[in-house]
Amino acid sequence: MRIQYLLCVSLLLCGCTKLSDITDQKTKSANKAPVTTKKVNKTTVIDCKNDSSQQVTFEAKGDKIQKMTQVFAMNFSDLGITDDMNSEQIQAKINSSLDEKYNSIEGVHVSTQLKEEQVEVTVEMNFKTADIDTLIENGLLDKGEAKSDYVSLKKTQNVYKTEGFACMTQ
Repeated sequence: MRIQYLLCVSLLLCGCTKLSDITDQKTKSANKAPVTTKKVNKTTVIDCKNDSSQQVTFEAKGDKIQKMTQVFAMNFSDLGITDDMNSEQIQAKINSSLDEKYNSIEGVHVSTQLKEEQVEVTVEMNFKTADIDTLIENGLLDKGEAKSDYVSLKKTQNVYKTEGFACMTQ
């Protein structure tokens, strides 16, 4: 249960913003990282990273995010994993917890990989197939404006930049 709680909290902290909960937020930082984008067949790809090794990649057409991939790491100690568990037991416990919660959601895929004393979590959300309301209900997306039917690249990227992420061409 503790693992589920910590993973949910981490996913919420790393989540994106639906067209925008952030319209009332003001730009706080004068030292914004430059943003560069790459257009591939009218698809914009933006890669954002922060100091704590979190990474978010957006694929968008216009202002509509089509796909988002988040990668972040969590320490075993933060997850309540003890030294008496072997790596197979750890992986099985984490995967079963994530499978129950997220992999049953259409358009969402969560996977993990053990690295040293950490679990690397990768969350992929395909907004073309996922239902936005389901993502909100499961804490993977902030509510934002009730009328919007897509996730805004510009506004989501601004939120990440205010949280200390530097965004650039992938």
